[in-house]
Amino acid sequence: MKKLFDIKGMWILGSVLLIFIACSQKKVPLDRQQFIALLIDMHVADGTLAQTKGYSAENEKKNYAYYNSVFRKYGIDRAEFDSCMRYYSAQTALFSKLYDVVIDSLNKRLTDKNRVLNELRSRDSVNYFPRLDTIVLDTAHPVFTIVVDSLQAGLYRFATTIKFDTLDKGKNNRITAFFLTPDDKDTLHVREVKVLSDTLQHLYNWSQYIDSSYNRLVVKMVDTDKSKKQHFRKGRIWGTTLYRPYISSKTEQRLNKSAVRPERAIIEERASEFRRNIELTTEQTAVTEAEQEAVSTQENTETKQTPKKK
Repeated sequence: MKKLFDIKGMWILGSVLLIFIACSQKKVPLDRQQFIALLIDMHVADGTLAQTKGYSAENEKKNYAYYNSVFRKYGIDRAEFDSCMRYYSAQTALFSKLYDVVIDSLNKRLTDKNRVLNELRSRDSVNYFPRLDTIVLDTAHPVFTIVVDSLQAGLYRFATTIKFDTLDKGKNNRITAFFLTPDDKDTLHVREVKVLSDTLQHLYNWSQYIDSSYNRLVVKMVDTDKSKKQHFRKGRIWGTTLYRPYISSKTEQRLNKSAVRPERAIIEERASEFRRNIELTTEQTAVTEAEQEAVSTQENTETKQTPKKK
C-alpha cells in the first residue's frame, strides 16, 4: 500500500513539474531580444510624439497610427504586444534586466546624438567674414565692399555695427548684399538694410538661406543714392560677423523649398508669359484663317448657285 502511494505521489509530482515547465515555456510573439528592440522603438516613438503639444482627436489618431507602424515592424498587433508585456512583466527580475538594457541603449543613443549635435554646432562660432578689425569710412573710402568666397549651402546670419562721426548727408543709406553662383549668371539679393544717418552707433543685421547653387557673397557698406555727398562721410564699421548656424534637416528642407531666386524667377515667368502669348496669337491666327476660309467658301457657293441674268 505504501509502495502504491509512493508511485502515485511521484506521478502527481511529475505532472506538476510538467505543467510548471509547460507554463514556463509558454510561447509569446517576441523573444527577449525582439522585445527589447520593440521597447526601444516604443520609447523613441514616445519621445517623438511628446514634442506635439496639446491634445486633439487628430493628434490621437496620428499617435495610434504611429504606434501601429512600430508594431508592424515586428509583425505583431496591439493585442500581441499586450500579451508580451503581461508575460515579461510577470517575471519581475527578468523584466528589470530587460529594462536595464533598454535604458542603456537609449542613453547611448542620446550620447551619440549629443556628440553629433555638438560637432555640427561647433561651426556656429566660425566667422566667415574675412575682416574683423574696424573699418574707417572717410573721404578716400566712403563705401566698403567685400567678397566672401567658398560658401556652402546653409542659413547665414550677418551683423555689423556702424557709427557716423558727423551727421551723414547721404540719401537712402543702406547695406546691400547678394549671393552669386560660380558662373555669375544667377544672383540672389538679400533684403536691403537701411542705415540711419545720425551719430549714434547702431547694430544692423540680416539672415538669408542659400542652396548649393551659390558660393559667393558680396556686401556693400554703406551705399547711398547721393554719391557726391559720400566725400564728406566720416564714420566707423566694426564687429562685423557672418555666421552659418546649425539648423535641423527638416528646417533646412523647408528653407530650401522656400528659397527664391528673384532674377531667375522673373526670367522664367517672362519666358512662360511670352510662350503663352505666342500660343494665343497662333490660336487666334488659326481661328481667323479658318473663319476667312469659311466665308470665302460660302461666297463661292452662293456665286455658283445664283443664276446668271440674261
